[in-house]
Amino acid sequence: MVTGSPVSDLRKEERPIAPPAMQTRVHPPCWTLSIGVAGMLSQMQGLARAVGREFLNIETRLRSPWRWLPLNAIPCSPHVIRHHEALADDSSPELVISCGRHSVIPALWLKQKFGDDVLTVHIQDPTIDPSRFDLVVVPEHDQVRGSNVIETAGALHRVSQSVLEEAAQSPAAQQLRVPGRPLVCVILGGPNRYYSFPEEDIARLAGKLDMLVRTSGARLAIIGSRRTPQSLRQRLYNSFGNAHFVWDGQSENPYLTALAIADAIVVTGDSVSMVSEAAATGRPVLVEYLSERRRARRFRRFHDSFRRRGITRPFEGRLETWSYEPPRDTEAVAHIIRERLSQG
Repeated sequence: MVTGSPVSDLRKEERPIAPPAMQTRVHPPCWTLSIGVAGMLSQMQGLARAVGREFLNIETRLRSPWRWLPLNAIPCSPHVIRHHEALADDSSPELVISCGRHSVIPALWLKQKFGDDVLTVHIQDPTIDPSRFDLVVVPEHDQVRGSNVIETAGALHRVSQSVLEEAAQSPAAQQLRVPGRPLVCVILGGPNRYYSFPEEDIARLAGKLDMLVRTSGARLAIIGSRRTPQSLRQRLYNSFGNAHFVWDGQSENPYLTALAIADAIVVTGDSVSMVSEAAATGRPVLVEYLSERRRARRFRRFHDSFRRRGITRPFEGRLETWSYEPPRDTEAVAHIIRERLSQG
């Protein structure tokens, strides 16, 4: 699953910590393993919080040449893991949540080391036999099957109702909203393996946003991510910076506040995480579909699913209103994990 959530302050708030033995543990610990990108952090931290466990972020990467091999060909050994000292604690975590390719072997090694004392939960397709984990959580468009596989509608995330309610009270809300005008939050991703954001895509999005403003009188809150091309940022700032809010990428990120108070959300379709977080609000989510640099089958299945569920619609340059029941995947998965943990 492609990452790229604009919750870029996640890495500032929860930097990787090592080694775990140096930390003060208030509750039985949860370790989250990933390469540390924002989209993965959002999924793991959102799940850990929903389970009700304090968590410790540990950045995990495979050494060369192992990083280039299929996971089935990599030995389950600490010697294939860069900086494996971060996992060297002799006391077992209660819960390990891993996400992404580079976390698979570290999580399996911890399971090998601690056995039934640790519950391992992997998010995303592990690309190996899922039965090697206690639980595997994947969106249904990944088409992974197994007796221990939990399918979700979209990506897990940290955008819960309580988070939105708190964000709506932020001082940033006054900066974003103009009385008497609908607020449209515009969430921008950026290039990845499947989408390149060519100039024609950028021009098309800018044109649609201009049409939206002219026909609805909406106020825009435009928020990019770390992947957002400077050309897109500059284009939208030149077009809308005087009359609308365009985040500069330097000041505090108002992303959560914008989600919380928006009347509608426009989001580029290059990130399952961004669309899933937008859908947590229950507000209309208008997806700007992009030109594919390679066939994006998983993205197509995901977008088809959310359209069928009535969650999203294509962005056509118009402000639309409709209602739907937001997916509650994170809470549902957390309930299953709490039950497993309570069984010991």
